Amino acid sequence: MQQFIKAYGLFLILGGLSQLLLWVFGAASGEGFKDAVIISSLWLIPLWWFPTRIRELSAAIALTICILALPGLAYFLVYRQELTQSLMMILFESNQSESQEYLKNYFQWWFIPIFILYLSIPLWLWQSLRPRHLEKSKAIAYSLMTLLLAFGSPLKYGLTGDWGLTVKKINKHLAAIPPFQLLLGYVNYQTQLAEVEHTLLTMNAIKPLGHLREQPKPGPTTIVLVIGESTSRLHMGLYGYPRNTNPELSKIKHELTVFDNVYSPRPNTIESLQQVLTFADQLHPDEYKSKPSLVAMMKQAGYHTIWITNQQTLTGRNTMLTSFAKQADQQFFLNYERRQNAYSFDDKVLNPFAESLKNPHQKKFIVVHLLGTHMKYSYRYPEKFNVFKTSQGLPHPALEEEKVALINSYDNAVRYNDWILSQLISSLKSTQQHSLLVYFSDHGEDVYDTAPYQFQGRNEASPTLPMYSIPFIVWRSGNWFNASRLLVQARTHQQYDNADFIYTMAELAGIRFDGFQPEESLVNSAFWQDNILVGDPHLGKLQPLAGTQQFTFNKLAVWKPGYLAEH
Repeated sequence: MQQFIKAYGLFLILGGLSQLLLWVFGAASGEGFKDAVIISSLWLIPLWWFPTRIRELSAAIALTICILALPGLAYFLVYRQELTQSLMMILFESNQSESQEYLKNYFQWWFIPIFILYLSIPLWLWQSLRPRHLEKSKAIAYSLMTLLLAFGSPLKYGLTGDWGLTVKKINKHLAAIPPFQLLLGYVNYQTQLAEVEHTLLTMNAIKPLGHLREQPKPGPTTIVLVIGESTSRLHMGLYGYPRNTNPELSKIKHELTVFDNVYSPRPNTIESLQQVLTFADQLHPDEYKSKPSLVAMMKQAGYHTIWITNQQTLTGRNTMLTSFAKQADQQFFLNYERRQNAYSFDDKVLNPFAESLKNPHQKKFIVVHLLGTHMKYSYRYPEKFNVFKTSQGLPHPALEEEKVALINSYDNAVRYNDWILSQLISSLKSTQQHSLLVYFSDHGEDVYDTAPYQFQGRNEASPTLPMYSIPFIVWRSGNWFNASRLLVQARTHQQYDNADFIYTMAELAGIRFDGFQPEESLVNSAFWQDNILVGDPHLGKLQPLAGTQQFTFNKLAVWKPGYLAEH
């Protein structure tokens, strides 16, 4: 058995070192290395069946792993990140000179001694291997046990009839480990890119808005939309939270219009933005398939559109977001991680944003999509923003230590998000152009905010106020053409469903079109306050969000208890 343990060590070092380094250096969780520990055992199966050829088989397997592991190791050494299908999209879709420049940074002379060191221990282990004999019965038993260990958990979904989920789970575990990392990365890239292109073709085939017109602007105009992630206004000092999580925005509060009664339509990014960035809403959730998106509207109005994102690019969940991004004239994809629980600080967006502001187009619409305060919270901010370390200032200080630690990391992430947003505003302000910036979060997060203070996260089936309570902030230059009419006297306490955001953005930009509904615009004097309806609209289980106001008459015309059930 000692020979097989050596062979296992050989495979684990070659296939698991990158994931171990990602974990040790804090660039990702230990999930990838755990996968490497399990998946590396699969290579023992042929050795158990042919133990007398252990050296030849080990050499062939190790060489394959090594060749396909080196790019991932090199990528970690340069960028401290994991090699993923998102990176492949950047390489394959960039022009030749950009790809060559990227690859030049990818290979450095000092890789050679590191690679030699990386290979030395596996080589020593391989040289010490000696042929062995193993009974067939043991080979069968060991093989079955290994397969059960590697695939037992995903197979349980198939046994209940969901083989698609089984395949997805197996793909997820294998995709982190060489030699599957590059192979599955490329396959996943092609699969998800095809889905993006199909969605994009559908979006681009939608008829433009009828008779769209725009009010004239006093000069070169830049409109910026900053989309946050998982940030609840209930943890923002700007909204009365007892901790100072917004020191930077508080300094310029007099320049901001802060709306304090805005709610996301759904508590998950994709489902929320399918409504927020389109004409869909909770009562018409599929209208994003038949009406133009916000990006399409701004392009139709003559804006050069740019999308800057620190969200994951090509994953099974994020293909819809990538489709929105690909509608823009220009994209900056900045997050190539395979998992959300990996470091990717939002300061990545600052340089592309500054570059975009210099774009010579007279009318620009820039979307900046942050990773914000997404779980894992401690991965969302650098060490110098680790400000909150005790229970001091918490509205509910009598919580368990681990809950306090999690709230502290969330509040630190909110504070870092405050700094990022202030930097974006500062850069925009420095252009001294006719400009506007709108910030909101895609949804909120319940971080032990709701009695009995046992829940953290989001659950659409059990909605709570923090999951939907989002910040909504507007900054504008002093000469913004309609600020005196729409923002100076804005009614900032009105209850608003952010699913109607496309009307508000059109209003702020001075855009009108056939079918424009002023009662849907938060800054229009004709605005009717919203009933906040939560739940999955496709299941027909919408209900008012507890803690929000209910209106008997509003834009839904005849809203009353039981209305949705009757219609």
